[in-house]
Amino acid sequence: MRHHNQTETVFHTQGTRQGAVLVIVMVCLLLISLVMASLLKSTLMQRRQMLKEQLQVQADWLVESALERAARQRLSNPDYQGEVWQIDAEELGTRYAGSAEIELKSEADGAQRISIQARVKYPDTQTFFITRTKKILL
Repeated sequence: MRHHNQTETVFHTQGTRQGAVLVIVMVCLLLISLVMASLLKSTLMQRRQMLKEQLQVQADWLVESALERAARQRLSNPDYQGEVWQIDAEELGTRYAGSAEIELKSEADGAQRISIQARVKYPDTQTFFITRTKKILL
């Protein structure tokens, strides 16, 4: 009978050890999963931030281009007062189209100066977009 009790004790000890190893493995898998989820979340946030910065840079360039376009148009046509300039994605070389509202006004200071204001929306047809406005005096 004594021999029988030792066998039960050996099996009980092995089962406890296997259970403890299983719990340790599960805890390690949980920790690895949490770390991976955190890394994935961080990567997605960085990707969104990079896309936002790309859109901001493109909008900055578009507002500068709109001002140059207005100045060029005004030099060739003294009656030019502005326009809504639709820029398609192919023209920009990007996935998105943009638009610029260009407005020219005579300044009231009597110096025959003209102000040009450009307001850009990029991307034009997306729910998330960047707007930039810039004004210069000629």
